[in-house]
Amino acid sequence: GGTIGIASPSAATTHQKDIILAEQVITALGYRAKLGNNVMQRRGHLAGTDEQRADDLNTLFADSEVDAIFCMRGGSGAARILPLLDYDTIKANPKPLLGYSDITAIHNALLSQTGLISFHGPNASSDWNAFHVDQFQRVFEQRQQMEYKNLGKQEDELVNRNYLSQTITSGKASGRLVGGNLTV
Repeated sequence: GGTIGIASPSAATTHQKDIILAEQVITALGYRAKLGNNVMQRRGHLAGTDEQRADDLNTLFADSEVDAIFCMRGGSGAARILPLLDYDTIKANPKPLLGYSDITAIHNALLSQTGLISFHGPNASSDWNAFHVDQFQRVFEQRQQMEYKNLGKQEDELVNRNYLSQTITSGKASGRLVGGNLTV
């Protein structure tokens, strides 16, 4: 029943239907959607100027009515807004941030500048299939600790060909896991 804000800190959204679908996803999950003021802006391939994109994140973090933030999409350009983020305000108003791809730059900046843990997961405009919905509900609503492992093979396969994790060097390790898009 809470409110999820939608920001577009990277590439521009090219179709109005993506905004409509993102709002419908949030509503279908059982939340209210609140668009950032600049979500439909455009400057070249980006979703507005660096200042506009940073302002949406800063405003949504500061907004006491917003309980979480979904990024509209990744692409490129998120690293350009890092110096413009108000880390003091973000730290004073922590809330989950969800997104992937270029959003990795923001995830890592939030961790290093505020200690805030954010979530590398579907963007608001992603295909929210049954797997994504299940993972969202288990992490954010049921607050389950997740375990990720290889999926079993499909009925028509002799061996699993999809989502196969491979061990490079066996053993045990401990430490902080910082993930995201490795190219970022």
